[in-house]
Amino acid sequence: MNDCLFCGIANGSVEHLLWQNEHAAAFKDIHPKAPIHILIVPKRHVENLDALDDPNLAGQLLLAVREVAHTVGLKGRYRVALNNGRPAGQIIDHLHFHLLGQSAGHDFATTGAESDSL
Repeated sequence: MNDCLFCGIANGSVEHLLWQNEHAAAFKDIHPKAPIHILIVPKRHVENLDALDDPNLAGQLLLAVREVAHTVGLKGRYRVALNNGRPAGQIIDHLHFHLLGQSAGHDFATTGAESDSL
């Protein structure tokens, strides 16, 4: 899908990427819902979780989420969210995980960041 925004970011200029491997890429959300809000996307176009039919890619994406969390210093203190389809709040039709975190010494319970605020 050559007109997909996230395909363009994931496979384009590395200056926008915080992390990448051969399966996935990570970059900051432009409308953050937490002090640290990163999107992790597959490099190949997959519309949403319902369209993900490759078990290897599914596993690689979860490992990517964990690796990105560790890379940005969130090991053991992050939230992962996924909106599947427009009715669930998915705005860009490209599968993406939201990695959310707080700065060291803070947690979601004390900052008022609600789980349904995505």
